[in-house]
Amino acid sequence: MIPNPSDAEPAFRLAIVGAGLITRNTHVPNALSIPGIRVIAIVDPVVERARALVEDYGLDARAITDSRDLIGMCDGAVIATPNHTHRDVAVPLLATGISTLIEKPIATTVAEAHEILAAASQGKSKVALGHYQRFLDGPRLLSRLLRDRYFGRVHRFYHQFGTAGGWPAMSAYTLRRSSIGGGVLVVTGTHFLDRLLWMWGMPDSVSLTDDAAEGPESHCEAQVAWNRPESGMLSGVMRYSKCVPLPAGLVLETDAGVVMLRDGFNDRITVFDSGKHGIRSEIIGSSDACFPEGFDPSQRMLWDFVDACRNDRDPEVDGAQALLLMELLQRFYEHRSALPSRWESFAGEIQ
Repeated sequence: MIPNPSDAEPAFRLAIVGAGLITRNTHVPNALSIPGIRVIAIVDPVVERARALVEDYGLDARAITDSRDLIGMCDGAVIATPNHTHRDVAVPLLATGISTLIEKPIATTVAEAHEILAAASQGKSKVALGHYQRFLDGPRLLSRLLRDRYFGRVHRFYHQFGTAGGWPAMSAYTLRRSSIGGGVLVVTGTHFLDRLLWMWGMPDSVSLTDDAAEGPESHCEAQVAWNRPESGMLSGVMRYSKCVPLPAGLVLETDAGVVMLRDGFNDRITVFDSGKHGIRSEIIGSSDACFPEGFDPSQRMLWDFVDACRNDRDPEVDGAQALLLMELLQRFYEHRSALPSRWESFAGEIQ
């Protein structure tokens, strides 16, 4: 077990910017559950929301409306605000030495991501990203097995996740492309896209088809491919939807057979024979010893951020990786085409 901070060590003074549902349901409870963290401020332009959180959780913290008032008050901040505000919130904090854990994605454009990283360099501060799936035991185990070529070569993969609807928000920012930087590919797909870059690096080619019509897409299919001398050809298809439920998970075609890892809090990797003999084996991931025992993935993520700040190391998901993800998203949207609608398909059939 990783030791907790000693009583003699000063508490890490954490501010949380954004008093929405993810702060209420995740960030505040996590901060309160990790020894050595003290929440000193909740920031929201609607100060009543911030005050409600302070009162509901009995925090010894200030409710303020302007994140710039945090300068000189705190050691680090969680930024849980709409995507298009990330740059304006993060840059002043980072430039003055306040490290930030930013809910994914880091920004809405590559240019904004560069500004955030430049501010972090100026202030010698840390940037961490809220990709909680990197802290799940199943994906961590699968990544290690792939690096060790446990299954031989991976030839192709398929990932999907779909719901009829999505995460509720306290504002309508998810309905505006300019506020979110995209649609379901950003909201849902970036969890796996971050893992994709972690496992295989930047693809050589990408394409995207979606149902966007000058707005955020609600259904899309993305394709990627790598052609590397050392590992051969690898291709993948990803499908994300806010229109229909899709069983969530990753399937890989490998030399050893078909490998499957379902999404969610699941640490069971299933290997199927290449023939028709069904399940050959199941590999069960154990809790990763680099995190305190008993922490769930979102607790691990916050603990990792604070530990990185205390020990002057890079967080597990740092700013450079966040920038790479923004560059991948930009490539997808630059190589997109429209999905045909049912009406267009029907009209084509009767002509």
